Amino acid sequence: MNEVTATHFRDHLHTEVDQIIANHEILRVRRQQGGAFVVMGEDDWRAIEETLYLNQTPGLVESLHRAAQEPLGDGVRLEDLDW
Repeated sequence: MNEVTATHFRDHLHTEVDQIIANHEILRVRRQQGGAFVVMGEDDWRAIEETLYLNQTPGLVESLHRAAQEPLGDGVRLEDLDW
């Protein structure tokens, strides 16, 4: 994660934001008074939100790990599903 001062961020706002979005980066911005904040693109934030949500579903992660270990030929063909 890159880090800049709040002054630098303010002075280079458009360039920094363009780079953050284009490269899927996260930028930590330090404040002179102390503290900091993080800037990231909306698509990246939504991906994090989805991951957090899915990790809250009991048993989902374990189920995905088990499914990943199954040979591809052991699955059910889409045509064989009874919709």
